[in-house]
Amino acid sequence: MSADFTSSCQDSELTEPLPEELAETTHVVVTPDPKTAQTLRARDIEVPVGGPGDEEPLRAVGIENARAAIVATNTDAEDAFAILTARELNPELRIVAATTTRNNVDKLRRAGADTVLSPAVIGGQLLVRSALGRTDIEGLADRLSEQS
Repeated sequence: MSADFTSSCQDSELTEPLPEELAETTHVVVTPDPKTAQTLRARDIEVPVGGPGDEEPLRAVGIENARAAIVATNTDAEDAFAILTARELNPELRIVAATTTRNNVDKLRRAGADTVLSPAVIGGQLLVRSALGRTDIEGLADRLSEQS
């Protein structure tokens, strides 16, 4: 199977919506956690088990032809390793990563991610903007839900 999107992630609140958001694409999730793999397979998602630097699961799902990868493990070190591996296997791949520590945004970019998001920073900014009346959080959430 050749996937449009490949995700390297671990089970968390951040990654839980990924399969639903990617439902209309051909996608796979690579995870080192057999329990997460089992849960996702029950939802008819292809899930090879492999660590962040394991090339074989990525090759098996056709990362060489994938359009994009989402990297969101539980540590930035694992994210960096997953990014380096994915970039090596597909230099044209669009890689989007989530960092757990805002100080590592530039490091993950240097590892090869095209876009690095810090959920904590984004969440904090939205909280402050909402409290100060600068952002309509409910409207933003509605717009994001409509796009799904």
